[in-house]
Amino acid sequence: MAIASEKQVMQAFVVLNPSAGREGSETVRDIITRNFPQEHWSCDFYEITGHEEYTEVHEIVRAAAERGVDMVIASGGDGTISTVANGLAHTDTPMGIIPAGTANILAQELNIPLEPEAACRLLTGEHTTTLLDAMQVGETYYVLHVGVGIESLMIRDTEQQAKRRFGWLAYMWTAFRWLVGYQPCRFTVRADNQKSRPRAAQVLIANGGTFGRPPFRWGPDITPDDGVVNVCIIWAGRLQDYIGMTWHMLTGQQRHSRKIRYLPAREWIVIDADRSLPVQGDGEIIGETPVKVRVVPQVVRIIVPVTHTIDKQEPSNK
Repeated sequence: MAIASEKQVMQAFVVLNPSAGREGSETVRDIITRNFPQEHWSCDFYEITGHEEYTEVHEIVRAAAERGVDMVIASGGDGTISTVANGLAHTDTPMGIIPAGTANILAQELNIPLEPEAACRLLTGEHTTTLLDAMQVGETYYVLHVGVGIESLMIRDTEQQAKRRFGWLAYMWTAFRWLVGYQPCRFTVRADNQKSRPRAAQVLIANGGTFGRPPFRWGPDITPDDGVVNVCIIWAGRLQDYIGMTWHMLTGQQRHSRKIRYLPAREWIVIDADRSLPVQGDGEIIGETPVKVRVVPQVVRIIVPVTHTIDKQEPSNK
C-alpha cells in the first residue's frame, strides 16, 4: 500500500451494520468521520438495511473495489465482516475492520483493537496486511468458522435483543440451556482423505482459533492464513466433560483433551448428521446439514497491526 502524501486524498468505502452490537450506526459513523479527516480521506458510507440479500452487498462492495477505492471498511460483527470479505474476494483492495459486533472474533484473532477509535487509528496509521484463507459453501466464503451442533443451536436461538443487552453472555446463557439434557448425535465427517463417524456434541471447521473471549481457543496452533483448516470434533456429553474441556482450553492443552479430536484439511470437508441440524458460518445460520465446504487459500487481504504474529509483509503508513 502506498504512503499517502499530505495532498493526496484517499478513498474509503464503509459498510455499516446498524443491527450489530450495542453501538448505534450514527455513533460509529461519527467516530469514523472524526478519525478520517476530510483533508486526507473521502469516505462513502453504505448502511446495511437487513432487507437486501447478502449477494447484493457483495456486489456493492465489489463495485467499490472496481472503482479503485484505497480501502473498504467493515463496521459490524463477524457476519458483516464475512459479507464484506465476499465482495473483496480475490481482489487487491484491502479490508479494514472496525469491530462493532457482539463477539468480534476475527478482530481478536488478528489483534485488531476492539475499541472503534483505536481501530480507526490503526487504519489511518501504521499497519500491514495479511491474506486470509476462507471456507467456501456454495458460492459464499466464510473466514472464521463453519459449525454444526451446540454452537449453531446457540447462534440460532439467541435473540437479537438479548445480544444487544448482554453481549456475548447472551450466547453463553443460550448454550447453557441447550447443554441441559442435550443428547449428542451421530455425525459423518469427511476431511480430504479422512473419515470419522463420531457421536459428538459439536463439529466445527476452524479457520481461526479464537473461541468467544481470550484465553479460550479451539486449538493452540489454528491460524487463518496457513492454508489449513482444522475440523474440531467435540465428544463431550456430560457436564463434567465440558468442565474438563474448558480447563484444557484455559491452559492451552486442547490437543491433550480426550474430548476433542482434530482433522486437518487443505481441500474439502463434508459434515452430515443422523438428524437435521442448523449450520452456522461466521456467526450466522446458513442452512442445515449436510454441508460441504471447500478450503480456499489467500482469499482476502486484511489490514492488521504490524505486531500481529502472522504478519508476512512490510508495514505501511496511510
